[in-house]
Amino acid sequence: MISIFIFAGTSEGREISESLSQKGYSCTVSVATEYGAGLLPKAENLTILQGRLDSRKMTDLFLEKDYSCVIDATHPFATAVSKEIKKACLLSQLPYLRFARATASSAGGEQEAAALSSVFFFQDMETAANWLEKQDGGIFVSTGSKELPLLSQKISKKARLFVRVLPAEESLKICASCKIPPEHIIAMQGPFSQEQNEAHFARSGAKILLTKESGQRGGYFEKIRAAEKMGMKIAVIQNPESRKSGGGEKESGEKEMSFSSIKEIVAWVEGGMKRGKCP
Repeated sequence: MISIFIFAGTSEGREISESLSQKGYSCTVSVATEYGAGLLPKAENLTILQGRLDSRKMTDLFLEKDYSCVIDATHPFATAVSKEIKKACLLSQLPYLRFARATASSAGGEQEAAALSSVFFFQDMETAANWLEKQDGGIFVSTGSKELPLLSQKISKKARLFVRVLPAEESLKICASCKIPPEHIIAMQGPFSQEQNEAHFARSGAKILLTKESGQRGGYFEKIRAAEKMGMKIAVIQNPESRKSGGGEKESGEKEMSFSSIKEIVAWVEGGMKRGKCP
């Protein structure tokens, strides 16, 4: 049975894992948390690994089986993880396939958001946090818990922060360590509709939304439209990934293929297997 290693930190990663396992491939799927593991489908030829890995541990795992390729379907903002995966693939001489979530909307939502005078774009959390500290009013944080410590260090009045995080023990522990008032925490799994966002924003009374450019899958446009309707300022941390897809030789010598469609990456893997190699 052909084996594939998948890093599935997104809903697309879970769909890719399910699609390939249903097609008869042996899939080893790596997720960082217990919560993420619980979201994965159960299948006889799908093995779930839970826990954060560095490139050394990844390399050891890659060499345990005769894997045909590695698929990186981690979150677009998990750049440090992707860097480790690429390094491990290079050391193991395994093909690296990147699923890069498209942040643009087919309905033109990206252009719509950029045109709003209430939207402010930032390259990273630190620059966004520095700007937020100078603004007035509550801040509705929808960027997850990972960078909450950095944000809370920059915001002097913690009572200004209203956070929406995954309903996972790790997320709640981070909120507690950052001294976020319990009544300022919404622990729910997204993505959320525009109406749900409006209700959450109204409940918080926040004047500013902090979000990431996470695309349609991440509910980005529903958040933008809800915040605009509520008259809020909107701070957006831009997607660090290139939006271009395609393959080619990189400076480090590894061959990288990038895809933004689940059907495309599954079909490409199948085609590679029929030719006796992947990619």
